[in-house]
Amino acid sequence: MRNYRFLINEQFQANSIAEDLRVQMEVNRFNDVNILSVDNRNEILVQVFELNEAAKETVETFMQDYQKGIIME
Repeated sequence: MRNYRFLINEQFQANSIAEDLRVQMEVNRFNDVNILSVDNRNEILVQVFELNEAAKETVETFMQDYQKGIIME
């Protein structure tokens, strides 16, 4: 499993972006992705199973415009 911490730009709310990402993942039928917002740090935590490259790519593409940084664990 791959873990990402997306540091969200100040003009966006982590909770709102996380909900939008959940919808995007449902539309693409990726059920093996866990998404959690950390509002007090304005971060989004995402867990993607490593075998699903398409889900990983979708998350990274979606988050491009909202993040100011990413930490991969």
